Amino acid sequence: MASWESIDDPYWEVRRAVAERISQDRRAAGLAPVELDLLASQVADAHCQEMAGHRYLSHWNLRGLLSYHRYHLASGRDHVQENSSRLTIISTNPFPISAEPPEILSQLLRVQESFMAEKPPVDLHRKNILDLGHTHVGIGFAVVGGEFTATQLFVNRYVRLKELPETLPIGAIRLEGEILRKGYGPYYCMLFYEGWPHPRTPEELNLTYAYSDTEGKESGKVPPWEMQYDARGRFRFSVPVKNFGSGYYHLLLWVRGNVRLIPYQLTPGKSYQVNTAEAIPCAGWIFRT
Repeated sequence: MASWESIDDPYWEVRRAVAERISQDRRAAGLAPVELDLLASQVADAHCQEMAGHRYLSHWNLRGLLSYHRYHLASGRDHVQENSSRLTIISTNPFPISAEPPEILSQLLRVQESFMAEKPPVDLHRKNILDLGHTHVGIGFAVVGGEFTATQLFVNRYVRLKELPETLPIGAIRLEGEILRKGYGPYYCMLFYEGWPHPRTPEELNLTYAYSDTEGKESGKVPPWEMQYDARGRFRFSVPVKNFGSGYYHLLLWVRGNVRLIPYQLTPGKSYQVNTAEAIPCAGWIFRT
């Protein structure tokens, strides 16, 4: 993948400075820092441009796609979670918000400060920033007239999946991949039927709030004892598919630390329970049928 240095981005230092501020806030909470990610920043930029241009703020876009849909369609395969913000200035000046890098940096740092200042129970942005599972972040923004939009697209990068088809397979999905981080292993996998996305107007989008990427009908699932995992960090298993008709199907994979405690083999007479609250969502795939 091309590095930021190999493309002409006048905001490279801005994005890096914001990613470092996010990392500082994570370190203060005892968490690992995040790395700036190119693809996630590009996906975030595109969403910000649409939001600013159409004067709305939402995790959905005009086509009805959420962040994980947009990231996947841009070739991303990791799990992502999004924070977004919007500033509107009413002025006789047609360009009341400067797009110069120092001013953009100031705006983006203000957004980060406002997210971190949130208090429970209305602190979803802060919780997202301080999520244990994040490894990377994309920094996106847009200025259109008096509209400034900003997006932090957090990435959980723990596995590398073998490419899958765009169309939902019949009967079962054969999933193969490798773990990228020592000490982790595949833990649980689910397939959700979402149907087709519903386009929305800017007015409708401004009424939306939080989202979940585990919604939809359960179309298949695989617990760890139905997975094959070896000492080299490679895994493979099949996800049974229940076809509910045309639309989007979202495959979501979780990993967990303390890999030696993951029950890849069952012991007779012992009971097992899967709890994704102890795991990290780390990869996804969007199928269409």
